[in-house]
Amino acid sequence: MALVDHINWARLDRQVVQQQRNRSAHVPAISFYRWWARRPHCFAGAILDAASLEFGLKRFLVADPFSGGGTVAFEAVRRKLPVYAQDLYPWPSKGLATALTPTDADEFKAAAKMLLETLTPLRQRYSRDSHGDAWETTHIIRVRTAPCPECSERLFLFSDPLISLVSRATEEPDAFFGCSGCGTVSQRRKDAHFFFCDGCRSRISTRTNRAASRLTSISCPHCFKRIQVSQMLRSTLQWHPVLLREQCLSRKGLPSKLRMVVNEDEVVDLRAAESPALHSEIPRGVETSALIRWGFAFWDQLYSQRQLDAITTALDSISALSTSETVKEHLRLAVLGATEMAGYVCRWERYHPKALEAIANHRFSRSTITVETNLLSNTGRGTLPRRFEAAEKAIRWMQEEGYPARTTRQDSSARRRIVSGAMVVTGNSERQLLKNGAARLAFTDPPYHDDLQYGELARLFHVWMKYTGEFSEAAEDDEAVPNSPRGVSTQHYEDKVAACLTESRRALSVEGRLILTFHNKNLIAWEALARALRRAGFDVVGLATITAENSADHSKRGKRSFLSDLVIECRPKHPKRRRSWEVRVHGVSGKAERRNLEAVGLALSQCVNQGEGDLDALFHQHLRRLKAKRILIHRGGKIACRGLMPSKR
Repeated sequence: MALVDHINWARLDRQVVQQQRNRSAHVPAISFYRWWARRPHCFAGAILDAASLEFGLKRFLVADPFSGGGTVAFEAVRRKLPVYAQDLYPWPSKGLATALTPTDADEFKAAAKMLLETLTPLRQRYSRDSHGDAWETTHIIRVRTAPCPECSERLFLFSDPLISLVSRATEEPDAFFGCSGCGTVSQRRKDAHFFFCDGCRSRISTRTNRAASRLTSISCPHCFKRIQVSQMLRSTLQWHPVLLREQCLSRKGLPSKLRMVVNEDEVVDLRAAESPALHSEIPRGVETSALIRWGFAFWDQLYSQRQLDAITTALDSISALSTSETVKEHLRLAVLGATEMAGYVCRWERYHPKALEAIANHRFSRSTITVETNLLSNTGRGTLPRRFEAAEKAIRWMQEEGYPARTTRQDSSARRRIVSGAMVVTGNSERQLLKNGAARLAFTDPPYHDDLQYGELARLFHVWMKYTGEFSEAAEDDEAVPNSPRGVSTQHYEDKVAACLTESRRALSVEGRLILTFHNKNLIAWEALARALRRAGFDVVGLATITAENSADHSKRGKRSFLSDLVIECRPKHPKRRRSWEVRVHGVSGKAERRNLEAVGLALSQCVNQGEGDLDALFHQHLRRLKAKRILIHRGGKIACRGLMPSKR
């Protein structure tokens, strides 16, 4: 039987949907560190349980050569299975190894408390007294400003007049609106069609067709010329504070409030001397070039000075704490995670007032409305106290579920057949540290072609890891992702994936299985994956579809995006086997998206197993047989065919 034959896919699909609504509640370990395209934990667990049934073994080695978010490793550890996890980049490897290292939760809690006490003077910079009450600023919302190239008057680059609702209250009637001519914020009914600015009395329409997070051009209210925003952003890095969110520290129970900035507020960002370690140049890339176009040249420019002081002081203070080294590692991981709340890149969610991480949508934010989070506040998304609480919860969860017998983290070593506990390796998976036939199951998902530039997004964390002296450079040239600035094509993607899968085949036993999850809208990516599997010496033996990510995810909201994954089960090719495997398909297939995944999976299977075939033509044949229309999956046109530019997810 195939592993996918052992799973009740309808029931598993319901479990996945339930877990994705609040992943950190079901699996707190997900809060240890950020990574992208994490598969659902209950799905990973179901595959491992199916493998145990198929192999008739309670103990076997699981390998994940693209470990990333560590889902397979966490679920293998929960089942007392030895696991080998490898990733190209230091950030996910550090996060996974730290998470799997046994740590005392009470000791961590005490150390986190001591660290926060050390940072108290920095937290007081956000405090003020008013009429006997102590107030703390939790967020400062700013708008980008620049002079008009035509008339030299100052413009306030509101992407939309509506900046934010006044509160998160259900049916909140009021909102804050901004004036691009004078920068004044006015409070009006959120459904107002127009308003007169409280500052300059200009009549401003609230009707706009622009996306709230993007601003490409603006009509200057002074000279009435239409100006391209890109002309203004490269020359200056200037912001104007417009809103504050505050909480009352002296009277518990009072809700936090969002209000307009007044002259008495200390919101000016006073830059101190530059840190050589952080004042490093932002390299060009598919994603990071957007930061450069937005006027950023160095990584430290993404943060306010108060944020820089909080992060650097926290990292520097950890070494002096009188606690165990494992606790210090967990503290460092939590502090490094807070660096994603960069105050001049994070955007404000205006209809549900909150700060979103700089890379919340799998892209560096391109917003002219940014929010500085007080990283030392007890409230707010991504602050240090809240990260420490989440880390403590995750540690206790790991204690209950059971840590691995041993956790090893290394960059290179001699190959070995036996892995005790968990081995986490940093490096190119074209060379894995397992001896021939050591693993029974290779369970992973290769990079989704050019959907995500993992290395470029991880640069934000890597620059801070350099600050702590944990590594020097990341090997981005070895990443299996098409990337135009590096001149990397789809052929490079295919070659890298094929090499990694070939190495996984070497490390698999004769009876072993390879499980992949994949989705992509670009048929070029499916063809590359088919060729990589064929080159690596695998046959496809089973397929299934499963819910992948929450449809309300920021990166998918309002877009035609995949909400499901194709599960591909493979076996090493046997030289004496002449007959092709009968490929069975599982999963809930009522939706057109699922039927498209089934069709492309069957086409891929024929191309891999028979060693030839036109995947596009086979895809059409299976669509007709399934009585489905072709949606989402299309040949990518000249951009994708050249393999030089990223396609939209």
